[in-house]
Amino acid sequence: MLFNSYVFVLLFLPLVLGGFFLIGRLNKHMLAHLWLVVASILFYGWFNFSYVWILLFSALSNYGCLMLMRTFRNSGRGLRGLFLAAGLLLNLGLLGYYKYSDFLIDNADRLLGTSFAPLHLLLPLGISFFTFQQIAYLVDVYRGQGEADIPFLEYILFVTFFPQLVAGPIVHHGEMMPQFTHDETLRPNANNLASGLYLFSIGLAKKVIIADQVAVWATRGFDQIPELTFFQAWFTALAYTFQIYFDFSGYCDMAMGLAKMFNINLPVNFDSPYQAVNIRDFWHKWHMTLGRFLAHYVYFPLGGSKGGALRTCLNLEVTFLISGLWHGAGWTFICWGGLHGIALVTHRVWSACGFRMSPMAGRLVTFLFVVVSWVVFRAQTWAGALKVWRGMVSWPDFDGQAISAIVKPGFSAGESLFIMTALLAGCLLCRNAVDRFHRFRPTRWAWSETAAFLIVSILLMSRISPFIYFNF
Repeated sequence: MLFNSYVFVLLFLPLVLGGFFLIGRLNKHMLAHLWLVVASILFYGWFNFSYVWILLFSALSNYGCLMLMRTFRNSGRGLRGLFLAAGLLLNLGLLGYYKYSDFLIDNADRLLGTSFAPLHLLLPLGISFFTFQQIAYLVDVYRGQGEADIPFLEYILFVTFFPQLVAGPIVHHGEMMPQFTHDETLRPNANNLASGLYLFSIGLAKKVIIADQVAVWATRGFDQIPELTFFQAWFTALAYTFQIYFDFSGYCDMAMGLAKMFNINLPVNFDSPYQAVNIRDFWHKWHMTLGRFLAHYVYFPLGGSKGGALRTCLNLEVTFLISGLWHGAGWTFICWGGLHGIALVTHRVWSACGFRMSPMAGRLVTFLFVVVSWVVFRAQTWAGALKVWRGMVSWPDFDGQAISAIVKPGFSAGESLFIMTALLAGCLLCRNAVDRFHRFRPTRWAWSETAAFLIVSILLMSRISPFIYFNF
């Protein structure tokens, strides 16, 4: 089920929210948790019910590893390490089988000259998110930083809670589980309902009104036009730059707003990343919970910055190669991660040498790098990426008809350039939605904004448009 669908907005959300607080009046935590689990499984199974068995198998298996760790918690780290290894193998095996099988088969065929048939497995939605979430829990319990003695119903709710199930944020058990047990969570809170709906409406508008429109322009440039001129290439790259920005930030806003309606605070996952003054700052603002996971469970275990400058740079590069591979089973994604790793290493060396850049120059350089690197992230093939990059460095032709070829039908070249300029200004200059959410007051203007965003978005929800991060 999509957040940006009639069945979710007009049926699922009101029923689940109403049922949750109706049960909450009885002060029955277990029944309220069961209600949310059933609703979340229905939400997940709406896409394809076969996904549900994979989700439940993953949750049950991880819970079994946690119970084994609890049972043998006084038997030394060796035995607990064995259960941790089993859990990691299970999680990474499940993720690898469904997400990377065809990628590995294809590369094996190329390298060894074999001809194994691809499996064409259906990628379970959100598998990268709920897998990483559970890996973090297992590792924390092994380290003594998490509680293994937890009822199964609470654990399954932690894994399946529908606002963050299929595209994050990657939540930490320590910040989520205590919230579900509070009595206040079961009681409707007018301010939480209002502010949550306000943030949800902003996210819905970002997705439906902005991201889905510029997605058409990005698709024409990347997938339909065989060769791109200078302005076509930059227009295409910027279109995808804004598409993924408003698509992902829209999802993050909606997830955070939905959880708030249930009196649950999700961690901030998106903080105006195009306003970053350097690439390190960008990764503190883009997909923040993924960055947190990679830092705590990949970068630091590799040694972090403790092994000298060369080892630190290597650890950064390996971490971001893993980040690229996490985003997709393809060399283009690995290349994208590698480029960001190189950029972070370059920034680290630049800073260590005492060089400085003004904030305005830093923003410009960082933004341009991000735009250029998004090309290989979005392109279906190396040839597609090279087509756009080649156009971006070609001789400018100043041809308005070239832009019209990208945006047709619907907008003139002048109108489309105005829209792109407005989006650029919004990304670089405007206060982000989460900041507005934290400052929310139930004024007439706030209610007018919420109503306008919801009405226009609902009127424009004419086609199924999954979120980009559903693919990861």
